[in-house]
Amino acid sequence: MLSSYVLIVDIVGSNPTIDEEQFRAQVEPCLAHLTALKGAFDRSPCTINYYPPDAQSLIPDSEFWSARGIVMISLGKKRAEYLVELYGSIIQLIMLELTDFDVCSEVRKLEFS
Repeated sequence: MLSSYVLIVDIVGSNPTIDEEQFRAQVEPCLAHLTALKGAFDRSPCTINYYPPDAQSLIPDSEFWSARGIVMISLGKKRAEYLVELYGSIIQLIMLELTDFDVCSEVRKLEFS
């Protein structure tokens, strides 16, 4: 049975004066790592959403732009162990590239019967 592994990466700006163009210019290259990872397994795209300040964003009543990237990959048990380790490395890379942003992540395992 294949399990699905979901990587969720949330990026929240730390400067209320930054506009959408500036936010995307800084964040999109880092979120491209998620697209590259997903592309190594299948052709379906990962999900990336951007949220303006005070919108239904990741943090209610936020003054900052935010983004959420989601990657879901289905694998067998043995290969999944390597995938989870790779997820962790990509998160660390994004955190190093976006030192002026708050980066949170979560890895979930979904099993279907």
